[in-house]
Amino acid sequence: MCTFDPTGRTFVKLKATRRRQRNLTTYTLRHRLEEGQASSWSRRLKFFMCCTRAQDTQSDAYSEVASLFAEFFRDLDIVPSDIIAGLVLLRQRQRSKRSAILDQANNDIIAFLSGMPVTRNTRYLDLKNSGEMNSYKEVCYYMLFALAAYGWPMYLMRKPACGLCRLASSCPCTSVSGSRLSQSVTVEEDNCCGCNVLAIRRHFLDRDLKQVHIVYTSCHDAVYETPFFVAVDHGKKKVVISIRGTLSPKDALTDLTGDSERLPVEEQHGNWLGHKGMVYSAEYIKKKLEQEMILSQAFGRDLSKGTMHYGLVIVGHSLGAGTAAILSFLLRPQYPTLHCYSYSPPGGLLSEDAMEYSKQFVTSVVLGKDLVPRLGLSQLEGFRRHLLEVLQKSNKPKWRIIAGGTKCIPKSELPLEDEDPRLSPQRPLAGYPCCTQPSPRDVLWPGGTYVLCSVGRQQGVR
Repeated sequence: MCTFDPTGRTFVKLKATRRRQRNLTTYTLRHRLEEGQASSWSRRLKFFMCCTRAQDTQSDAYSEVASLFAEFFRDLDIVPSDIIAGLVLLRQRQRSKRSAILDQANNDIIAFLSGMPVTRNTRYLDLKNSGEMNSYKEVCYYMLFALAAYGWPMYLMRKPACGLCRLASSCPCTSVSGSRLSQSVTVEEDNCCGCNVLAIRRHFLDRDLKQVHIVYTSCHDAVYETPFFVAVDHGKKKVVISIRGTLSPKDALTDLTGDSERLPVEEQHGNWLGHKGMVYSAEYIKKKLEQEMILSQAFGRDLSKGTMHYGLVIVGHSLGAGTAAILSFLLRPQYPTLHCYSYSPPGGLLSEDAMEYSKQFVTSVVLGKDLVPRLGLSQLEGFRRHLLEVLQKSNKPKWRIIAGGTKCIPKSELPLEDEDPRLSPQRPLAGYPCCTQPSPRDVLWPGGTYVLCSVGRQQGVR
């Protein structure tokens, strides 16, 4: 579906028309082709999203994503087997380059961990140090809030054996205790049994975190409008805003609206741009917090315990991570001491100026070789360019290349690639923004200060 070009016939007709009519300019030809491709992608998106209720914002997202896909798949005349062969060739080339780097005697790279070069100057967290150990525990602790935002689907996935019984025992439809669990919580657009808010409460009660009180839960899900909840954590003396990640086709449309948008912040230190769909989601949550006075309710929840002096923490995973980081920009003027924990934020999130500024209050967490934090429009266009490049250089049959990916054929049977001058021991490997050429759009980066955790033979926190 992605590699088939439905405008091929249109292109032939337009070329024939251009031969007959010399006054048909190249710009007009290209413009008509782009319109045909965008309309084709818009029809595909509507077909895949036929089960969702159409709204104005959703129609705008269709056109945004269709234009993005039409530009990305421009002039891409390949079939799925070409993509498989290209992936095998790219993987072989990356391995050979890593081996060549490690074999060089004039660099200090000793290994690769989570796709990044490890040198003698690589700094690891000293978990014997109480301060760094506490910071690491904070990162692990607030991940519980990011998981809880997914509601009952995540709860049942994490507890497949007893999760359903626990939710049913607390459901207000079947018990009195369930109504007590949710009576002090403001809930918006949950299902008839209130399963999402019950799952959030159960998520903390099962871990004996009774000091966490849910104040507000929004299950409203639409394009650019992401579900979230607000809780008061008396144990940590924090008010926590947790934003849900991708869980529905509407969330996917928000993810795919990947163009850059200016952050709506008055005082900017440079050119602050962000992922368009997540900027809109952050604006929606900020507006919701102000209209419903949710944060005022949270900070005034229990004045006898000093909640008015609590700090503010914003957390999220995936889509929620990017939205949380941008929401931190919007709320920081009112809450200068806030901190954001961004778990697996998308790679194309912030411009470089905004990314540098976010290091003051955002901690981004990447586990192993997670794809999402390494993914952005710049990386996708670099991937497209490298894929076509290795396919053009290869003179081997596709069946032999694909079989080589299964280790049935020796590596010597695969084509040898020339050294890429853009990759040097001093630069990061593919998957990070600075190792690909800038795309026509603004290059967006993941934000914050990073903690990378690798699980495998070489374990460490960096």
